[in-house]
Order: sequence, then C-alpha cells, then structure tokens
Amino acid sequence: MLSRKKKRMIKRRLKIAAIVGVPVAIICAISYISISSLSHASESTFKPGQYNDNSSYPGKKDEYNNTNSGKTEDVVVDENETEEVITNHDNLVPDTDPYSITVLVNKELPLPSDYIPEDLVIPNVEFSFDYTSEKNYMRQEAADALEELFQGAVADGIELNAVSAYRSYDRQYEIFTNNVKKQGLVHTSQYSAVPGYSEHQTGLSIDVSADVVANRLDSSFADTAEGKWLRENAYIYGYIIRYPEEKTTLTGFSYEPWHIRYVGKPLALYLYNNNLCLEEYFNFEYSKDYTDVISYDNLEDYGIDLADVTVPTRRPTRIPTKIPTVSPTITPTKVPEEGGEDEEEKPSITPTVTPTPKPSNGEDTVNVPTGTVTPAIPVEETPDDPELEDSETEIPDDITPSATPFVTPIPSTNG
Repeated sequence: MLSRKKKRMIKRRLKIAAIVGVPVAIICAISYISISSLSHASESTFKPGQYNDNSSYPGKKDEYNNTNSGKTEDVVVDENETEEVITNHDNLVPDTDPYSITVLVNKELPLPSDYIPEDLVIPNVEFSFDYTSEKNYMRQEAADALEELFQGAVADGIELNAVSAYRSYDRQYEIFTNNVKKQGLVHTSQYSAVPGYSEHQTGLSIDVSADVVANRLDSSFADTAEGKWLRENAYIYGYIIRYPEEKTTLTGFSYEPWHIRYVGKPLALYLYNNNLCLEEYFNFEYSKDYTDVISYDNLEDYGIDLADVTVPTRRPTRIPTKIPTVSPTITPTKVPEEGGEDEEEKPSITPTVTPTPKPSNGEDTVNVPTGTVTPAIPVEETPDDPELEDSETEIPDDITPSATPFVTPIPSTNG
C-alpha cells in the first residue's frame, strides 16, 4: 500500500502533466489543420488547360467577355519565321488529304462522302443560336484558333457570332437540294456546294456574322465594322477569307465575306501577304467552266436523286380577266309576199342578247335592230368594284381566247 504522501505526489505530477500536455496537443492539432488546408489550396490552383475545355461554353457574351482574352499582339505571327517556312509555291500540287489542315476542296476536288473528322469539338465562342447541332462543331485545332480570333475581336471592341461550322455529307445534300428547289440550279451553283464538295465537311471552315446584320450571311456583312475587322485580321489567327471578291473565277464561288477557312498561321500569313487564294497557292485551275457543267441532266453523276429537286418551269402567261361574251340566237320571221299570201317563211336574224347583270343597272334585255348581226367581241370594261381592277387570271400557254362567237342556227319551219 502506498503511503498517503506518495499518493499526493503522484496526483500533483499528473496535474502538472495535464496542464502542460493539453496546450501542446492543441497547438499540434492547429498546426496540422493549417498545413492540410494549405496543401488543398495548392492542389486547386488554376491549370493552363482548364480554360480550353471547348464544349463548356455557356453561350453568353457577358461571361465570354470576362475571360482573359489577351491582346492581338500576343498572337501575331512572326513574319520572318513564317517566310523561312513558306517562300514560294511554284511547284506545289493540290493537297487532297482530307485529314490535312491545308486540304483543297472545291467544285472539282471532293472529299470522300463518308469522311467525318475524328476530333470534332465545340469551340468556346458566341453562337448565333442557343441549341446544339452538328454546325456547332469544328476540328480541335481550328476550334482553338477560332477562340483566339474571337478573343482578339473582343479586345478590339468587335463582337462576332459563329453561324455554321461543320456539315456532314447528308446535311449538305439537304441544303443543296432545298436551294435548287427554291432558287434554281444556276443560282445555287454560285453559292452552295454539291454534297461532297463542301469545305464545311472538313471541319475547318465556319460562317461568321454579327448582330448588326441580324447574323445574315450576305454581302452586306463586308461593309460592317465586324466584316472589315475579320478581313484584315483573320490571317493573324490562321484563317483566310476563303472566297475573296476578286477571285471568284479562280475559286468557282461568289464572294463570301462571312466564310473563313483555317489553314494554319504560316500559310494564312503567306496568302495574305501575297494576295493569293488557296487555288492560286496550289497552282490549281479548273478543267471546266462549272457554271455550265452542272445541269439537271448530270446531277445524278453527283449523287443527286432527281426526285429530290424540282426542274423550274416557265411561268404561265397572265391576261386580264374578260367580261363573259354572249352568242346571238336566230329566230324565224315570216316575210309576206306581195299578194298577201304566205308562200314561204324566210329566216330573219334577230339576235337576242342577255347581258351580265350589274348591281347598278336593272335592265334585263338589250334590243338589237332586226336583220343585223353584231359579233360578240371581248371588250374590257372597268369593274365597279375597285378591288377587282388588278385581278389577273392564270391560263396555260396553249389556250388562246377566241373573239368569234359560235352561232347555232335554228331550222326553218313551214307556217
């Protein structure tokens, strides 16, 4: 048994240990928590690749404008470095590899109908619509460059909208056939590519517009501040105006200031500095005049089902509506001989005319002098109703209205 003195000594030591140990434990716990918090904070810092998540764009301009867009000069191509890579194009032949960013696609050089890019993503830019479809997508490299282009535009006070990017073969088929139905083949061939011959199928091209023209794709975009900025700055980001105004005979398409194509920064700069289109760079010339080659007779050669297009027909001739004409009726009249005896009845022509009733005239008959025939000739009259003054009736081309009345004689009878 321990003495009371020893027990008191042990209790005193335990109290001292508790008084000293508890604060030490608390300090250790606080230190551990602080170190742990700092560790988590370090792991959650911004990583360079996070912003370029192409498919996460919310589609609002205010959120887009708050991103770190950078300045135009940050992405300017070094001309000296580029010129060392591309110095001439004398011996080049067209690039027909569908996977190449410089592939040449036009009215004579198609893509495989089953070609679908493997790296399609949605670029993190403002679109003119708020739904998702295949026209949102572009190839990864082109999408990244488009983001830089839109950021550079915002930095210069320009707001662009993406309208239409990738198009599959089936979608281009639908667009082309619908355009032929509505606009005819000649007009469609100037602005719309035959399926398989569209640059949009590469995933490297996109149509761009602006709110100031209601995001329409027409030549008026070229005269806007947005259109001018795009024409003067697209090359900085690896894009070109694919169908320039002065190159229509070389490209085979009418001027499209809204259509840009990604070819990479070195080639874009070379084409811009030398005022070349892609056909000129590859020394390409059309073997035929495609304004005359594509016709309804050979659409099947391009994979078009003739049942999906409508051949325009000549519009019918329009003539003013005529008031209906009337035909005279022949009635017999007895002609007495000089002796007072009726030997023979000779027909006398007395037309009876029944006119078209008019609200403003209550007469039912018109008397024509006996013994004369007045041919019924169509005469234009001014209608009483002003809403009918401009009315027109469509008739087929092979029908010609006749002005000669048809008279059915009534046989004579003996009295």
